[in-house]
Order: sequence, then C-alpha cells, then structure tokens
Amino acid sequence: MDVYRFVIKAYPAKAHPKFYEWQKASLLLFVGAMDPLCAQQIALSEVKCRRWIPEKFEDRSTLIRSRVLRQGGEVWDAYAQAEQGEVFFDIELESPAICTKGQELWCTGPELSETFVDSLIEDAGGHRVTAEEADDFKIKNADYVLGRCVFELKQFEKEGLEVKTRQKKIGDIFERYYENEPVCKIDPSILNEKDYIEYCEIVGVPIQKRVKAANKQVKSTLAHMDLEGFSGGVILLNTGYLTMSHDLLVERAERYASKDTSSINYVVVISSWTTTNGFDNQVSYAFHPNNPSSIELKNLQAVFWEKIEGKMTGLIAHGLHASTDVQKPMTPTYFEYKEKVFIFGIPQTVSSFY
Repeated sequence: MDVYRFVIKAYPAKAHPKFYEWQKASLLLFVGAMDPLCAQQIALSEVKCRRWIPEKFEDRSTLIRSRVLRQGGEVWDAYAQAEQGEVFFDIELESPAICTKGQELWCTGPELSETFVDSLIEDAGGHRVTAEEADDFKIKNADYVLGRCVFELKQFEKEGLEVKTRQKKIGDIFERYYENEPVCKIDPSILNEKDYIEYCEIVGVPIQKRVKAANKQVKSTLAHMDLEGFSGGVILLNTGYLTMSHDLLVERAERYASKDTSSINYVVVISSWTTTNGFDNQVSYAFHPNNPSSIELKNLQAVFWEKIEGKMTGLIAHGLHASTDVQKPMTPTYFEYKEKVFIFGIPQTVSSFY
C-alpha cells in the first residue's frame, strides 16, 4: 500500500457546522491506498463526509516513504497515520477565521429591493401606476411611469443555477473540459466560442422570460393609458442570480429586448453583490446604462448613486454590524451530476491582515 497526498481547494458545504460557505480553504489529506484512483475516491469521500465542497485539486502525489521518514516531524506522523489506514485531514483557511457560524458579520452593504426601486422612481420624478390608471389592475400592467416612459420591474432573487434542468445542460458543456476529472469548475472563460454561446443561451433563459413578460405588460399599459409617443422599458434588479455577472446580464437583456420585443426601448439593469472574508468586505453596485441617452434615465442614474451613497453613509453611521437590511455575502453554487461535482466559485476578498 502506498500513501498519497492531496491538496484540494474547497468551500464549506451549507451544512458545515463551523464555517460559512464563503470561507474557502486548502484541504490537506494523506491517504493510504493500493492505487491512485482508489486513493482519490477515498479523499473525495472524506471531503464530502466532513462537509466540504471541492473546487479543484492543487496537488496529487505519491509520497516516498524514505524521504518522509528523513523529514520526520508532523509530516511523518501524518504519513504513519495514513499508512495505518486512517485518513489524515487538515484545513488551512485562505483568510483568518475572524468569524464562524453563529457570529455576527461586519457590515456587508444595504440590500436592494422593490421598495428601493419604488423610492428611486419617485425621487426621479415618476410614480407607480395607480389602480385608477390600470383599471383596478384587471389586466397585467407595468409598474411605473417616469417622464414619457413606462417601466416594468423584474427582480432576480434566486440563483439561476439552482434549477435542476439548467444544471444538467451546464454539466453537459463543462464535463467535456474535465475529462476523467471528478471536479469541474464552472468557468465560462475556458469555453470555446460555440460552447460559450450555448452557455449564454442556457443561463439567459430567466432573463429572456422576464424581458418578454415585461414587454407584454408595458405594451398593455401603453395601450390602456393611451400614452401615444411614450417609450417602454424594463428594470432588471439582480440581487440573487449571482453566477450571472452584471456585464453578461446587460448583454443578454439588451439582446433579448432587441430581438424579442416591440415595446422595450430602454433596458435598465441594477446589480448588487458582496464578497467577504469575515472582516474585510467588498460591496459592489452597478447601474446600466453607463451613459444614458434619455433625460429619464439620466435622472434615474443620478438618483440611484445618490441613494446608494446615502444608504452606505447611513449604515456606517448606525454601526458596522449585520441586520436584516444588509446583503448576504456571495456563496459558491454547486451540484452533482453524472458522479461529478460542478462548482461555480466566488471572488476572494484579500485580507487586510496580510
């Protein structure tokens, strides 16, 4: 029997008893087995049992007993443990464990919601469509009138890659890039042009559905309120579909509005996301379009950034700790398919301790 060493980048599973899902770590395992494949299977089983989700193998090597014996110390102890049939397992977090599950997080940034967009429209000079304007809501109507524009709000509150049918399609694409590998990292940048187009179409389905639905509601409202000469638009608020980058969401939304609608002249995309290591936080907001072409969108953009600045200032003034009104940090998205683990990781926040 040989002893094999594995170094695996991994995230805590949702059910991990101690660490949050965003607390990425390097896992070190020494495994005694008859062959490398068997050792790898044992290592992955141990990782799963200890409630970690592998992202990628950093090292897979066969240890030479005589060299380890000469080195001695903790390495030899770990080797001897594996040689006796017991897996050696150690964890090194990428950032200091400032907090663990059950402890309060530092400020992660204000959460955005439909109420926020309501106030955004109002402060920009618009209003929510009233019952009188919408014939007591007997038909599906758009949400807002702003200047000479009618807007419908659509929000992404859930992660799109948690849909089983979508997972299978994504898995079929990425497994081709990880032949004979048990762990597949979902990274669109590695795809060839054909596969990238297919990937975008798959992950774009929720966007396309919302844009099409908004088109119907805007078209209905324009006709019912007899708003001749008015333009239509959709506001997409993304607070949950975080495997979808802001730039890709913008590209997809503009594409679907152009090819699939007749009443959507303007696309507004508002995204918010937070990454953390438990102490340092990176809070991000984004607004599209960057250079608005209409006075309505210029006003909306200006009010948006004013409100974000006001919210951040207010949050800091009232204390840097978590509440029900702050964003939850990004967490990895993962699933199992065809006996492989597929994982979409998250950006890591650099620790100010180093």
